[in-house]
Amino acid sequence: MAGGVLAERQFIVNAAPERVWRLIGKVIFSVLPGMESMEILDENNFRSLLRVKMMGFEWILKLRGEMVDISPPESFSVRLLLEGLAGLVKADQKVTLAMTPAENGKTSVACRATMEDRGFLQRSFLAGQARRFARETFEAIEKRLKELA
Repeated sequence: MAGGVLAERQFIVNAAPERVWRLIGKVIFSVLPGMESMEILDENNFRSLLRVKMMGFEWILKLRGEMVDISPPESFSVRLLLEGLAGLVKADQKVTLAMTPAENGKTSVACRATMEDRGFLQRSFLAGQARRFARETFEAIEKRLKELA
C-alpha cells in the first residue's frame, strides 16, 4: 500500500476559489473528527490530540501536521504524522486539497488522502481507521464549506 489512496472526494462550492481558499484552513480545523486539542506551532505546522475508536477501545493519538506544496489559491497538502500507544502505532498520511474554478463563479474542490506504507502491522491496524477518518473529514469539509459559501 505504498502511497495507497485512502479516500477521495470531489464537490462543488458556490463561491470563488479565492473565498474557498480563505475559508479552508478554518473549516478543516473546525471539523476534524475526535479532535481533543489543537496547538498551532507556526504558519505551516500544528499538533493536536485525537480521540479515536479502534478495536472497540478509545485511544488518544498524537497528530502532527505540516502544510506542504502550498500554491494559493489552487492547492495545498498536509502531511499528517500520527502516533500512539507509546510509539507502537505510527502512520504517515498526506491529504491534498485542490480548488479549481467551475462554472458561474463556483469552485470545484478535490480532496485526496494517501497513506505511506508502514508495514503489515500498521496497514492492518490503521488503514481502516485512516480511511474512515479521511472520508468523515472530507464529508465534513464539504458540508461546512457549502454552509459558509
